[in-house]
Amino acid sequence: MRKMIKRLVINSLVMIMMLVSVMVGAADTEFVNDEDCVNSTNVVNYVNDYAGLLTSDETSELERQIADMREKTDWDIFAVTIYDAGGKSSEAYADDFYDECTSEDSDGILILIDMDNREIYISTSGKASRYLADERIERVFDEGFYYVSEGEYASCISAMLSTAEYFYDSGITQDQYNEDVETGAISEYRTLTWMEVVPVMFLAVGVGLAIYIIVVKSYSMKGGRYDYPYMKYGKIDLISQEDRFIRQHVTHHRIQTDNGGRSGGGHSSGRSSTHRSSSGRSHGGGGRRF
Repeated sequence: MRKMIKRLVINSLVMIMMLVSVMVGAADTEFVNDEDCVNSTNVVNYVNDYAGLLTSDETSELERQIADMREKTDWDIFAVTIYDAGGKSSEAYADDFYDECTSEDSDGILILIDMDNREIYISTSGKASRYLADERIERVFDEGFYYVSEGEYASCISAMLSTAEYFYDSGITQDQYNEDVETGAISEYRTLTWMEVVPVMFLAVGVGLAIYIIVVKSYSMKGGRYDYPYMKYGKIDLISQEDRFIRQHVTHHRIQTDNGGRSGGGHSSGRSSTHRSSSGRSHGGGGRRF
């Protein structure tokens, strides 16, 4: 009888512990709001309409559009509307929201309609900053500005997303480069095209054949085979050498580099202005007031 009671007590304790574990797990996955997300896989909604500017049907349609675009680009993509920026600029709010919801190596964009600062803003991160250079971002705003000015907020977001997707399909421009607006540091985008690769391949093959022919002729090889008379020439002289390190003197010189005529004025169509968010991550993007 005692053994049975003991077994029941143990089983009850095990069941209670399992129930507590399940409840704790459920609590860990519960969201108060989307700003509490840790990374993109835990975000409840791609569209976060805190300002209440969208209908439920409009939200659902934008969710589908973003889901399709995310699948194509493999980017993290969000759309956010707010009435209160909490004292932040549109740039700071968009960057911080994106950083809270994604990992450090994330590629993607966030479109913000900020009713507090009366500004539409797009924050870019990772590879998206290279696809959406400054000039392209202005064209994204061109497509959405009319709609936001008329109070058609869903159409504004949809048009901006479609334009960003168009530029993704167009690819990164050959003259693209990121320029940090605070430090002036430049990170150029460079990729080899087939027009560059093919001539180099032919040149490499030609040089290799030429060297082979020269070596064969110089050693009078028959059929390309040569036997070295190691018994005759196989003498080894060992020379002892010792190097002593006395001192080291290093001189630093600043090397002026040619930036191809670029300047901070952003004359190149491939320039992407970047900056650091409060978390230290690099973002591109821009805004336009309405």
